[in-house]
Amino acid sequence: MPSGSASPQPAQARPTVSGTWYLVGSLLQGLGLLLIQPFAIRILDDRQWGIVSTSVVTIQVLVVLISAGLPLAITNIWFARERGQDRSRAMYGFMAVASAALAAVVVLCLLGLGALGATGAASSTVLSVISVGVLGSVLGAQAVLRAQNRPGRFVLLSIGSSVLANLLGLVGLILIAPTAEVYLGAYTLAVVATGAAALVLARPRLPWRVAGSSGESVRIAVPLLPHTGALMLLTQGSVLILAFAATVEAAGRFGAVLIFALGPITILNALNNAWSTRMMSAGSGGLVDVTRRVSIEAVAWSVGVGLLASSGAAVGSSILSTEPELVWPIAVTLPLVSTGYALFLVTSNLLYIANGTRRLAVVTPGILVVIALLAYWPASQADVVVVAMAQVLGFVCLGLLTYGIVRGTPAGRSVPLPLFLGGIGGQVVVVLLLGLVPFSFPAGILEVAVVGALLAALFLLRSRRNPDRTPSGS
Repeated sequence: MPSGSASPQPAQARPTVSGTWYLVGSLLQGLGLLLIQPFAIRILDDRQWGIVSTSVVTIQVLVVLISAGLPLAITNIWFARERGQDRSRAMYGFMAVASAALAAVVVLCLLGLGALGATGAASSTVLSVISVGVLGSVLGAQAVLRAQNRPGRFVLLSIGSSVLANLLGLVGLILIAPTAEVYLGAYTLAVVATGAAALVLARPRLPWRVAGSSGESVRIAVPLLPHTGALMLLTQGSVLILAFAATVEAAGRFGAVLIFALGPITILNALNNAWSTRMMSAGSGGLVDVTRRVSIEAVAWSVGVGLLASSGAAVGSSILSTEPELVWPIAVTLPLVSTGYALFLVTSNLLYIANGTRRLAVVTPGILVVIALLAYWPASQADVVVVAMAQVLGFVCLGLLTYGIVRGTPAGRSVPLPLFLGGIGGQVVVVLLLGLVPFSFPAGILEVAVVGALLAALFLLRSRRNPDRTPSGS
């Protein structure tokens, strides 16, 4: 049986990976959404925006859930000596076919139930499921492109499935009608076009044409299914809890500034495209050193991005929401997820390399259950700030427990845990200080300027001391 872990390629075959393209792509995604959301949230009423926000979150949760951790496995297997590239492309094909087939079944069931019942299935639900089915192909293609070290194509697919989709949604609101159905219809159209582009940019192999590929995909995916679902719910499930326990309007307020958690997470995920490839292609001899270097970069980026996001909470809330004073405390709190998530990324890469991801099937859902229980009562009271604090706690616990799993390996011991904990503590102190400043747009601009200047000064100082070692090649 082929192992899910990769036997490293020879040194000369390993890619030279830079995080610059991935970072630029994630910044373009964030900038695009920042330019689109302020218009959409003002065109739609509170209920319609709540439906859009909840639907987009649901799409993002479900697509990662049904991918079941296969994207990183596809990248990891690419570097295996034994038919690595064939197995990788076949696993990508399995992922594309399975996600499309599952979405088709769900859509048919929804339409059938609607035909039998008094009311039809909500069009927003049907459109969301179609988007989920197509995005499986996009994630699989990106996994192959990441292994091939083709970040430009990777970024194009990211922009198409996010910025372009939301931009077409906004255009639909302006030209057709200000409803959630129009927004999601245009969104789905862009996703379908991006899915078609993915199949051209990175061609999959049909899984039944590579012996053992389907079985290998299932063996990897099934244990990871609970983990991936729980991880996405930790990331974006607060909106769903508020929609269920409170009101769709409360969920919409939280969703309006959820980008202050998703932004840092997206940037770190973008950089992890480079980090994971470096670690997975390092081989057993170089893994300890690469892991140590990646860990230091991860701390620097997570703390810097988190602090910059928290300092921009006042400005961002004023732009993204019609009720900035209400959502500002959420926005300043959510970026605290960054350092715990960075610790998780580094240590989970080690789990993929060691073929030890089965433990995540217990760890991540366990954390989710505890955090959901902690967040449910404040959510029922629409106490959105406490819900945000619970989300931050979930990521800190996830990083620490994943570190505990890999601590017994040489590469795991090279992860500097005190540095990560110090980063989390520093972020908390800065956020408490920011909370003492009364909310205002001018004060927010000053906060961004001060924190940005301090981070820039530290980066320049670090660069002068180590001119040949800037983070992730950026």
